[in-house]
Amino acid sequence: MAPSAISAGAEKLQKHLDGSLEGKKMADMANDMKDVHDPKNRITTDFGVTQHNTDDWLKVANNDKTGPMLLEDHAAREKINSFDHERIPERVVHARGAAAFGNFKLHKSLEKYTTAGVLTDTSRNTPLILRFSTVLGSRGSADTVRDVRGFAVKFYTDEGNWDIVGNNIPVFFIQDAMKCPDVIHASKPEPHNEVPQAQSAHNNFWDFQALHTEATHMFMWQQSDRAIPRSYRMMQGFGVNAFKLTNAEGKAFLCKFIFTPRLGVHSFVWDEALKLAGQDPDFHRKDLYEAIDNGLYPKWDFGVQTIPEEEADSFEFDPLDATKIWPEDRFPVEYCGELELNRNVDEYFTQTEQVAFCTGHLVPGIHHSDDPLLQGRNFSYLDTQLSRLG
Repeated sequence: MAPSAISAGAEKLQKHLDGSLEGKKMADMANDMKDVHDPKNRITTDFGVTQHNTDDWLKVANNDKTGPMLLEDHAAREKINSFDHERIPERVVHARGAAAFGNFKLHKSLEKYTTAGVLTDTSRNTPLILRFSTVLGSRGSADTVRDVRGFAVKFYTDEGNWDIVGNNIPVFFIQDAMKCPDVIHASKPEPHNEVPQAQSAHNNFWDFQALHTEATHMFMWQQSDRAIPRSYRMMQGFGVNAFKLTNAEGKAFLCKFIFTPRLGVHSFVWDEALKLAGQDPDFHRKDLYEAIDNGLYPKWDFGVQTIPEEEADSFEFDPLDATKIWPEDRFPVEYCGELELNRNVDEYFTQTEQVAFCTGHLVPGIHHSDDPLLQGRNFSYLDTQLSRLG
């Protein structure tokens, strides 16, 4: 082919690409543009009164001379007051997070275990929000640090909200909630210099680990690839604690909840995680948002492990001890439904930051067990939310 033909073809291709990119750019800009003259886009006070001027405070005036501002300007005071109070304290743990909306569909009824409608009525399609998070870092920390990941689901059921406040690791450092402040203080940044951020590689943590051998199991999980997941979409979720289900006959079962991703469980290698923490600290939240935005909806299979309550004392381990797993060869996971995320949040602060999960949010047919860690979480979560949200 003649060089001139190649050149002409390349030029034509470049024009096509430029036009395509320009079209995408304009479409993206259109999403962020509003017609200020459209009544639907009017600016109002908190009580719905249209505001035509949001830039100038009402002042005393005498011809061309301007005096002090007037306290009667309700719109100005409302704007400043809203700004003064719009920030809230970040979470003590799980501060950095990302969330999405979706649905839960039950495929197999669990009526032999529970009367909860969300787990027995296969005709339902239950809306939900799922929030992923790191545990130790502040809101501005990186996504890919070595850390446990939060996996908290709020089901909006017909009987009320049901929360599973879990992690991507099936066990925890401690068995008794009395030690919860200790493990968090030991893992958070050193108090004298606020480092290290979002990771537990310092003396306080190692002291806690050495003094509390029950934490060894969780520590081994934390040092595995599970602590540097490739994507939130490729992460398992566990309720961690044992809950209790009751059926129509009044029979009770201890239960653990499990979410398994359809994409499989995948992780970074350590060097990749370190590199991304510096180059793209928002990697996980961007990955989740872009996947949903492009119609690649992540899915998880939902399952339960159960033990008849009357058999709870017949094992060589305590099923209510959150530092222990329930071996799947003895207590197989019974998968019964699927969770799909299909809508991104519209506003981060109001939907991701202000959402509140609590282990105390249960629905009829699902109850608390005597798990001592769970009992403490029931108090602590509500207490911290009263401080954080008022």
